Amino acid sequence: MNWLRERLLPIRGALLSKVCNRFRDKPLNKPPCVFDVLLLVLSWGNLGYAAGLSYLRHVGGYAVRSEGVILECGSGATTLLIGALTGKAERQFIVLEHNKTWYDYLRKILDHLEFSHVTLLHAPLVDYEGYRWYRIPHNLVTDQISLVICDGPPSSNPGGRYGLLPTMLEHLSEDCVILMDDTHRRAERNIIDAWTECRCLKANRIGRLGTHAEVVFC
Repeated sequence: MNWLRERLLPIRGALLSKVCNRFRDKPLNKPPCVFDVLLLVLSWGNLGYAAGLSYLRHVGGYAVRSEGVILECGSGATTLLIGALTGKAERQFIVLEHNKTWYDYLRKILDHLEFSHVTLLHAPLVDYEGYRWYRIPHNLVTDQISLVICDGPPSSNPGGRYGLLPTMLEHLSEDCVILMDDTHRRAERNIIDAWTECRCLKANRIGRLGTHAEVVFC
């Protein structure tokens, strides 16, 4: 499948350029509409793994309303959406991706789209105390993070997405919002419950069947 993905890259890149230009032409604080998000998902084409429309719109809304650094754990359609929405504002947008093959492919897409403000990092998963999470480069974040898109690492990883809070807590602002997808799954709900043991949090599940959640500090 990798060779097919590479063969289709010029076509996909051209389609994504047209769609992302629609986002660039909108006012800075305007959330994305359903139609534009749908175009992005169809142009991206990774339908088996792409986030749902409801979650993408929710992410897009927070991306344009928030201020400060945005951190994304895992990469995909949300990366392209946030990149398109924040380009004019030149926000610091950091993306962690552990899969080197996927990182290389997405790097080419971002270069084609000229998303120079997106800092895509290859961050392999390493062992911490009781869990595995991304290896974080020193001096990665210069300012506090105001928005986190937590879509990785995969649930098959020991600890799943748990490592975000214990690893990055000191870098998160007091009004930071964490958006987590897949909270219809028990594993993700258990992670949110575990986070409350090291910090007082409030989680609001949204979307049909509570498929994603907003997590904020109390």
